[in-house]
Amino acid sequence: MAVEYIELQETRGYSENGGKKTAQRLFRVWDDAAPITTPATVRGYFGSTLPDIGDLFPGETVVYAVSYAIKFVPDSRNVWEVSFSYENTEPGQYLPQEVGYTQITIDYSAEFRDFWRTQPNIPSNGTQTGADCGGTKIDKAGEPLSVLVRMSDITITETVDAASFPSRSLLIRAAQGRRNLTIFQGAPIGQVYYKGATENRIGLEKFSIVHKFAQDEHSHMLQSPRRNQTGAVQIAPDPQGVYRAEYVELVQPFPGFADFNLLSENF
Repeated sequence: MAVEYIELQETRGYSENGGKKTAQRLFRVWDDAAPITTPATVRGYFGSTLPDIGDLFPGETVVYAVSYAIKFVPDSRNVWEVSFSYENTEPGQYLPQEVGYTQITIDYSAEFRDFWRTQPNIPSNGTQTGADCGGTKIDKAGEPLSVLVRMSDITITETVDAASFPSRSLLIRAAQGRRNLTIFQGAPIGQVYYKGATENRIGLEKFSIVHKFAQDEHSHMLQSPRRNQTGAVQIAPDPQGVYRAEYVELVQPFPGFADFNLLSENF
């Protein structure tokens, strides 16, 4: 006789609280011909005889199986009980504790910086040239104004195999403190700075790595006015006779590049 199963319909439940939907299903599984002796054998029936992680709850469109529990039924003839929990959260390919799991979080923000020019000419890829940055002069006799610069902080969390940790660590060290050599997460070349990563062991054979990046619409370049021998900003009258900073260049504090797409196969 092949494997058999039944769903205990009286245990099927469904609830909603504050927009979160949860549900449960309970099954019993057995095989009289080849008695089931391990939970691994039961898991082998997922996706065929039994539901699987990511399957929809019957009759629903947004409630998915997100976890399960397997246990032996005492005083039975090798009968096993499998309970599935469902939520209205579409699951990814991997769970957080599984190798290959990846989560991307983006925090869009802005900060004020000292500007002597608005709409400066940002060099290609944010590479420092030493030339005047052009744009519109807005300073008052060499004193800058505060201008809002749009930014975003990008955090990528991944679960990796412990055996791959040494090689990943080398790549992280090589890329830390550099900007993106290729388009990364939709950002143009040179706009993303790699702050580094935090690595934690979450199992005997697993590590969680949290990568941190910062994206800047000005490619992280800072305005630097030319100064005279006394340290004061060198000024000159504009066509309207208003004294402004005469020469302003863009300085790149992070001149190095790295291909961030090589940091991991997961992103």
